[in-house]
Amino acid sequence: MKALVLGHSFVRRLRDWMRDNDREMSRGSLDVHLHGVGGRTVRQVYDLDLKRVERIHPDVILLQLGGNDISSCTSASDVLVRLERLITVLRQKCPDSTIIVASIFCRRRPRGLSSRSYDRKKKRVNKFLLRKFGAFEQGKKVFFFSHRFFKEKYFHRDGVHLNNSGNRRFFHSILSALRLTL
Repeated sequence: MKALVLGHSFVRRLRDWMRDNDREMSRGSLDVHLHGVGGRTVRQVYDLDLKRVERIHPDVILLQLGGNDISSCTSASDVLVRLERLITVLRQKCPDSTIIVASIFCRRRPRGLSSRSYDRKKKRVNKFLLRKFGAFEQGKKVFFFSHRFFKEKYFHRDGVHLNNSGNRRFFHSILSALRLTL
């Protein structure tokens, strides 16, 4: 099974952490590709990454997106609509793929927004995503997956990204999400 983890700097930093710590997600029949770009928004994935998706043609796509779309100018429903549009396009391009929409991480120091305001919007987006797509059920083509390790101690001192322990947790959380589809 071919899987693509598509997202922002958390995915890029996870790939770097995996390289530095000699970790692999691809095991047995699971072939995992990670593509993350710092600052990546849902719209940028739509504009810049769809060719990569078509080239890889994954059986599973895990989206780790939405955090960079939260701003003082967007509402939680704006972010949800953007994600829904992207999922619609992905379903058209890869109709047999399962899409996992992963929860948005908290950020201690988001750009251009208070931590409290970011967190409120993040919680609303995650709640909307769970309500819209639901949790995993066998045979379901799109579902929401919640990372469950949001603790202050897992964040880098920059207040945005994960530290070494956080990346280890993120690694195992993504593997757990992908294994649901096996």
